[in-house]
Amino acid sequence: MSGPRTEPQPKQSFDDEWDENSEGNLELTKKAHAQIKAYYDNFPSIEDVMNDKKPEMKEAKAFTDSILQSVPSGNVTERATVCHVLKNMLQAQNIECLFYDSTHGKDLHDSSGILAEISSQERPFILKLNSSDGLGGGRGPTTQHGAIRFARILTESIQNNKVHPVIQDVLGRLSEAHRTDKENINVAAVYVGSFNFAYTVKNWTPGTVESLPELEKNLKDKFEQFSDAKIHPLLCRPAFDISDFDKQRNKTFPNPSETYEVGPPGRTQKYTSPAGWTRYGLKVIGKYSDGDNWLDPFRDPGNWYRAFHGTGRASADDFNKSKQSFDQQYAPVDALASIYKTGFRLARVAAFGSGVYCSPDPTFPEKKYVGVVQCDTQQGRKNFKCMLQVAVSPDGVVCTSDKNIWVVSNPEDIRPYGILIKEA
Repeated sequence: MSGPRTEPQPKQSFDDEWDENSEGNLELTKKAHAQIKAYYDNFPSIEDVMNDKKPEMKEAKAFTDSILQSVPSGNVTERATVCHVLKNMLQAQNIECLFYDSTHGKDLHDSSGILAEISSQERPFILKLNSSDGLGGGRGPTTQHGAIRFARILTESIQNNKVHPVIQDVLGRLSEAHRTDKENINVAAVYVGSFNFAYTVKNWTPGTVESLPELEKNLKDKFEQFSDAKIHPLLCRPAFDISDFDKQRNKTFPNPSETYEVGPPGRTQKYTSPAGWTRYGLKVIGKYSDGDNWLDPFRDPGNWYRAFHGTGRASADDFNKSKQSFDQQYAPVDALASIYKTGFRLARVAAFGSGVYCSPDPTFPEKKYVGVVQCDTQQGRKNFKCMLQVAVSPDGVVCTSDKNIWVVSNPEDIRPYGILIKEA
């Protein structure tokens, strides 16, 4: 079996004039990089995670304790019950969380936007550089379009399992910074603004958070152009802003289910209401730069499709698939991995492609993929089912040959807007 091919250095200069005929529309390419950057910029920096003694963190810990020390009523429309369910859901995966209230001036990174990734094992670090100068022993581009071109070359090398000296150099430096073998580092994305790498580290767990101060120091030592290092919220201690819980969007859905056509004219998809579930709304109106038509008003032509995402873990037997093929086929993964697939780990072929899996039918995830959370309440110990209500972009979702399964590749194209809970 032959090894990976060596990627030859391009003959053109990175900063040569952009050719839209062969390279595509530059403005659209810039927009795509900006979307990726916006997603990763929401991750907390390692410095923020390490600063456990800052006043905001101390107040958030005290606030969290004040919520969780009291036994909730068990009423799923009350905030305390939802907080307990969220806490227990994350704790089942050995993840501790914090709650805070930004309306009182607390400045932490809200993690509600990554709730759809709770089941994902692809939780990347982000290395931010001022430029690509020095990588691979060469000088990097000096223009934005040159940096985009360079990022594309590196990405294509990763996708096509070709050895590129810059990627090899980056992998070597990262492995030294993390004190692990190069084979444990997986570059998932390369994007500009300035020059950035998203990467995962095999077997890195939240329990390793104590090593973060040393990691940041090592990254600064290994990369002369170091600007910042960020970490996926679920690799540390995610924080949730309770002011993002929107009482006006709380709703208990009656039986039987109701159906509506939602989406752009001529491209609508059926939305089926989740009968018997209570939605705890997330405050998302005004949150995104592209306006609110993706969600509100309901049945606006700009509405995104409605779907449901289970928070539980399925087993290989659920799909009659081998354990080897199951994880990549059906477990939700960090969606950027499907855009910048790596060749450094042998990828298993996914039935419908990598991405976040969701369903337009609320009864489908409930059957097998919805997490059950146990909580002590004032009405005794109760079991709650929990899943997310999400909106997915009509341009960013793949409606597969199985009518119950949709796949979203880009995390910017799936937006949680409600936590659905009901007694199991």
